Amino acid sequence: MLHSFRNCSVRLLVNSARFSQASSSSQPQSPQLFNGEIPTKDIEKRFTLSSGPGGQNVNKNPTKAEIRFNLAKAAWLSEELKKALSEKYASRINNQGEFIIESDRTRERHLNLADCFDKLRCSIYEVQENLYARQETEEDTEILRKRAAEAAQHRLAEKRRLSVKKQFRTASVDM
Repeated sequence: MLHSFRNCSVRLLVNSARFSQASSSSQPQSPQLFNGEIPTKDIEKRFTLSSGPGGQNVNKNPTKAEIRFNLAKAAWLSEELKKALSEKYASRINNQGEFIIESDRTRERHLNLADCFDKLRCSIYEVQENLYARQETEEDTEILRKRAAEAAQHRLAEKRRLSVKKQFRTASVDM
């Protein structure tokens, strides 16, 4: 579920550019898109002892980071995004309606905290991308059909060229 967050940063830039282009098109404008900013004052941060390797550091220092916020009270998210997040990530929401993300990837608590925020940001972008995905038009399908036909012609022409080349190699020489 939250496994593809490491390669998220480039995708975020592309998605935000696409969302800004989509809002200027003829489609109806989507309400309050998430811009990537997470107000940290609304997020509760906790640190606990981490599991796994690390020697005495793991036993002494709380390095596992956890962030949580009440999804219903998050004014920085639109109602549509809140609903979509609660549907997609229902297992990350507790009985009090708090959205919880944890990280213990590293031995450093500040890196784990940054990883939690990265996971949250990526999950919001992922839900937003699916929520406001552009619908394919007839013009788009026609363009894709033409591209497929051109690719097929190119493939067949290349096949014929290689076939002639092989025939030329094996042609018998009459003397």
